[in-house]
Amino acid sequence: MIAGDARKLAVAAVGALGVLGLAGQASAQAKCNLSLDPAVDQWVIRYNPLEDDAAYRTFDMALVNTGQTPCNGRFSVSLRGEPFGLGSPGSRVRVPYAMRDEQSTADITPRSGVSGIVTGAQIHVPKEGRELARIGVAVRPPANLPYGRYSQVAYIALQAANGEVHAERPVTIVLEMAAAAMIGLKGEFTRQNGVPTINLGELNEGTRALNTSVYVHSTGGYRVSVTSQNLGKLRQAGTAWAIDYGLQMGSRQVNLTAPYSFDVASAQARNDDYPLTVRIGDTSGKRAGDYSDTLTFTVAAI
Repeated sequence: MIAGDARKLAVAAVGALGVLGLAGQASAQAKCNLSLDPAVDQWVIRYNPLEDDAAYRTFDMALVNTGQTPCNGRFSVSLRGEPFGLGSPGSRVRVPYAMRDEQSTADITPRSGVSGIVTGAQIHVPKEGRELARIGVAVRPPANLPYGRYSQVAYIALQAANGEVHAERPVTIVLEMAAAAMIGLKGEFTRQNGVPTINLGELNEGTRALNTSVYVHSTGGYRVSVTSQNLGKLRQAGTAWAIDYGLQMGSRQVNLTAPYSFDVASAQARNDDYPLTVRIGDTSGKRAGDYSDTLTFTVAAI
């Protein structure tokens, strides 16, 4: 009888454990079970400060709930102890940015390493359902930021009102600063048919500084090229009459008898001016009239 009772108790105990196991599985299935699935793991914003008005893009993220109860919460972002701002290896520069949940318009920027108190409408993901969220990222590059790649890993989470994190996913926010350069003319000049024109006045032999400069804005190093249509001669249209002349850009003597170029190596953004000086050759015995040449200045990032 004692052995029989013990056997019955053992069977009863096994049966009780089985019931508890099934209850635990049912409870787990009934919970919110969320995953965050961004379309891409790197959120890349390409920006050319010489052409683009702003460094801004939106990125989509799918919220997938495989559980049997809805998932409700708001986005929060953490940097896991890293200083705020997009960084680049070997540089101390931190490029600020802002993040926004486009649906609720909530600011989720981790300025202090984590999002502040996020308010606004909650995101609702139904049981066994899916929602698409959109997050906007606006980067604010400082003036004269050199070209290159600046990035930071941000951990995006959907957090319930009680602080429980339903799901979290890291994404890498990237600013790709373009290698770019632009060239222009400033100072005294006019435009004829849209072409900048410098009037040299009466031509007399000698050197004359012009009140005109060529300027270059760039995000790094660049190459300037100069060509003369008449290969260093001011010509009278429709005739063979010509006057030799030379050009100086800042301290650089420009050879106009052939295509000329010079490089400026730099790992920093640049704003350079090149004041123009001309050197007029012998004008004695030349026929009176208008003499001209067309110079072409081009710039390319290097």
